[in-house]
Amino acid sequence: MNIEPASLEALIGEFSSLPGIGHKTARRLAYHVLSKSESDVERFSTNLLNAKNKVHPCPRCYAFTDEDLCPVCKARQGAKSICVVEKSSDIIPFERSGIYKGTYFVLGGVISPLDGIGPEHLHLPDLVQRIKDENIEELILALGSSPEADSTALMLDRMLAGVSVKRTRLARGIPMGSDLEFVDEVTMLRAFEGRVSL
Repeated sequence: MNIEPASLEALIGEFSSLPGIGHKTARRLAYHVLSKSESDVERFSTNLLNAKNKVHPCPRCYAFTDEDLCPVCKARQGAKSICVVEKSSDIIPFERSGIYKGTYFVLGGVISPLDGIGPEHLHLPDLVQRIKDENIEELILALGSSPEADSTALMLDRMLAGVSVKRTRLARGIPMGSDLEFVDEVTMLRAFEGRVSL
C-alpha cells in the first residue's frame, strides 16, 4: 500500500528522472523540498524556470550561456587553439585549473551507434568550418577515453583531411570511462600537459 500522496510521488518521480539520482535519493530530495518554506520553494522553482528560459548554447562554441556570446568566446577572440569537449560542463575543470587559455567547442556528445547518435547529431561540420575560418593552429580533443570518443576523434580526423591544423588529444591520465566534469585538477593538468598528436 502506497501511503505517499500522489503529488509527492510525482515529485519523487521528477527527481528520479535526473541523471545519477536513484529512488532513495529522489525521495530524500522530495521530502527536503517539503520541509522548506514556501518562499524557498518559489525561489527554487523560479531559478529552474529562469535557467531553462535564459540559458542557451553560445552561437560560436555551443557552451551554455545567458549572453549573446559565452564569457570565454568574448574574452579570447583571436585565440589560435580550440579545445573540443563533449558537453558544456566539461569546460569547467579546464577553467578551474587555469591550464588552458584558448577557446572551446562543445560537440554535443560523441558518436555512439548503440545510442542512436551518429555524426549528423553532433556539431562536427560547424567545428570544421570554424577551424578553417579562424585559421586555428591547434585542435585539442578532450573527449575522455571511451571507444565512442575514439570513434569521434577518428571521424573528425577524416573530416579535417587536407586542413593544416595540429591535432592533439589529452594524455591517457584520465581514467577509462570517466566524465571530465568529475576529474580532479591534478589529473586534468597531467593529462593536458601530456597530450599527444593524433
